[in-house]
Amino acid sequence: FGSSCLSTHTRSFHPLCSAMQFTPQQLTGGVRYGHKCRIGNWSEDMELEEIKLKDYLMQKESGNLMVNAKQMKLEKSLRPAGVATTPDGKLRFGDSIMLYNYQSECFLAANPHEAITTKPDEAMACTTGPNVNPCLRNVFIIERADPADGFEGDTLHYGQDFRLASLPTLKDETVFYMHSEIFSPLAESKFSRKQEVCWYSKPNGRTLWQVVFPDPKERFEANGLEVPANAAIVVMHVHTRRSLASDRIVYQNIFGTEFEVHAHNYSSLNKTQNLVSEKKGEITADYDLRRLGSAHIWGVVAR
Repeated sequence: FGSSCLSTHTRSFHPLCSAMQFTPQQLTGGVRYGHKCRIGNWSEDMELEEIKLKDYLMQKESGNLMVNAKQMKLEKSLRPAGVATTPDGKLRFGDSIMLYNYQSECFLAANPHEAITTKPDEAMACTTGPNVNPCLRNVFIIERADPADGFEGDTLHYGQDFRLASLPTLKDETVFYMHSEIFSPLAESKFSRKQEVCWYSKPNGRTLWQVVFPDPKERFEANGLEVPANAAIVVMHVHTRRSLASDRIVYQNIFGTEFEVHAHNYSSLNKTQNLVSEKKGEITADYDLRRLGSAHIWGVVAR
């Protein structure tokens, strides 16, 4: 109390002294005086600064400072990883690859430090990031969905079901699979409100994807052919028939400025004369003649 009143008079001569705990500048939210200036609540300010210093030193010694925790997260997620070597130029199951998006000009990545809480099991966010170096968060493994799918050999074919899995060392030795489901209020992308894409800890029907040929006029004929390495592809979700896409929708996270990933068909709006061609017998209803935008085009990065 003595620090709140600098006069040598008794308390009876200053009835407002006990109520005045802060200076007018502090009461109005302005810059306060330092505790060295014996005005207002200087003694409590000095004690508060000492407590803050002790708390900071204790957190620094224990490694619990926010800056240290962030650095540890970054170091763990950005550890180098290798991509597969393809001597014959073909993608095979078990190959580790990177996917480069032509629209966002970034690489597909997983964020193990951002959980998706609307899923029944553990899930994490999916984005595209500018990091060109292969690391744990942007290198993924191609897994075969069904050994008895009718395709011979271990090479990946257009139209063949597969799963894209994260490296197990990314988070707690758990493998996460690229996952999507029908749009709903509990399953939508964070900013664009389109069909959500995330990384899910359990393989199921919603983690199935297919590689389709980028040009819709040649897609039907290319179905069943082997997918070459370092080729431009379109990744389509099996159950919803929506294509994996990434637009330049800013997504801020612990790694900086990245871009959102979602599933949506950005098709051209021009008339394709489908019914006329079907009447002439030139095509069937299986042909999709609308061109997809560059947000759907992904480049496979392998050696």
